[in-house]
Amino acid sequence: MHQREFRMTGENATPGAAPVGWTIIAAVACVLAIAASVRPAFAQTGKQDFEQYCADCHGVKANGKGTSKILSPQNPPPDLTQLARQNGGTFPFKRVVSIIDGREAIPSHARIEMPFWGVTLQQPGKEFTPKSDAKVKARIDAMARYIETLQVK
Repeated sequence: MHQREFRMTGENATPGAAPVGWTIIAAVACVLAIAASVRPAFAQTGKQDFEQYCADCHGVKANGKGTSKILSPQNPPPDLTQLARQNGGTFPFKRVVSIIDGREAIPSHARIEMPFWGVTLQQPGKEFTPKSDAKVKARIDAMARYIETLQVK
């Protein structure tokens, strides 16, 4: 059987060489495919983090109607779409960030049901370093900003 050979034409041609353009395109495609599949944990958006970490309890629409089987009927998750309405029309950004983080105050028994994301989202092996804390803060801020976009008008 004969193998089909791609050859460049012109004075820079090398017998049996693939055209340079195809080689570059193939290399770029490989790099893009690898980059797309290797997403660092801290590259999540607020929506992605909400859907991954919060929606199971609070619901995809943040209305407090999640599908988690571990929810307590005595202390259901709140409807997060009503936070601005319950705060005189202003979204309580700092308070939401503090609740998501969970490390600010000694928790009540009800709070125990919600993870302390300020701890949980720390970079493994680098917990509570300035760099890890900054990344966690950015992620929590992004989640709070996403929740802000879900507010009922």
